[in-house]
Amino acid sequence: MPLSRSGRTARGRTSGRAPGAVGPGTGLLATFAALAALTTLSGCAGGPPAAAPIVVPPTTPVATPSAGTGVDDLHLPIEQYMLTPYQSVQFEWVRKAATGACMKRYGLDYPVPAKPGPGDTAVRTYAPMNRRYGITDPDAAAHWGYHVPLTASAPTAAEQPVALAALPVAARTVLLGVDPEHGTRATSYQGKPLPEGGCFAELDRIMPGAAGGPQGPGNGPQGTVTEIKSGSFTESKSAPEVAAATAAWTGCMKEHGFDLPDPLQAPAAVPSMKDPAPGQGEIAQAVADVDCKRRTNLIGVWFATESTLQNAAIGRHAKDLATVKAALDSEVRSLGRLLDHDWSSAAPPAL
Repeated sequence: MPLSRSGRTARGRTSGRAPGAVGPGTGLLATFAALAALTTLSGCAGGPPAAAPIVVPPTTPVATPSAGTGVDDLHLPIEQYMLTPYQSVQFEWVRKAATGACMKRYGLDYPVPAKPGPGDTAVRTYAPMNRRYGITDPDAAAHWGYHVPLTASAPTAAEQPVALAALPVAARTVLLGVDPEHGTRATSYQGKPLPEGGCFAELDRIMPGAAGGPQGPGNGPQGTVTEIKSGSFTESKSAPEVAAATAAWTGCMKEHGFDLPDPLQAPAAVPSMKDPAPGQGEIAQAVADVDCKRRTNLIGVWFATESTLQNAAIGRHAKDLATVKAALDSEVRSLGRLLDHDWSSAAPPAL
């Protein structure tokens, strides 16, 4: 079941950039080639070569999507350096499958759920635009308020997160490669060598770079992709365009009887958020919240502003992101082969 980077999701992908906007990689090869030539020439004149200046390509502001555009149709520029939401869910499944196969080699059980499909409910949780600027779905707001919608069926035992404390000592030892009683590294189990990191690190050993996490290389705590995603979001919140749209949203909410200065903090204003189900007051506020976002086009303005900031950051980090993209493409190919592997066998796959 090979994967392709040509289509990011089953619903299709839009670039989210205005015509003429500088996308990642646009003109960058020529820019770096020119800089390399300048460095070489300066070195010929004697003495150490002069450091090439950093050239940031000009960024055309991203066009603002029309009011009411669904977040499923909006994709931030940095997403091209990430696994798609569906691939992220597949990655998580492969890690569990690899862990289970490793545990099987030591005669131990580890729950592995069924292979996920594109409609798996977990896919949305990996969508970068999912609730990035607060709730946006009017149907979900009318039924669930600010609560995360519950699925129709309860997860199976294999789909439940594994509780380490509930595992026997032997299973915890092999899973983590650590003696749970002494906190020291366990190097063997019943006479069989136990690799560092235990079975939970099995995928990291099979697929180098997997330690970057389910969203791909560069998405770890110190990763370039993480830095750009976090930086653009923080900067966009105080951008004049977003501040103006937020003020308009606040005015709209006052018309509905809600005094809320920040859409990101809106859920904190309803006491029922601590309850398993939403209250009527929460639902009323959530419905007004989504309606005011549509009326003021807060989501469209915020998305365009953050996308413009991300394009600029992508230009500044072009060299690092080229490395990330190469690693990502390799990981996608490996992920496709691992999804096709027969994990009922305890033997590790060869990539």
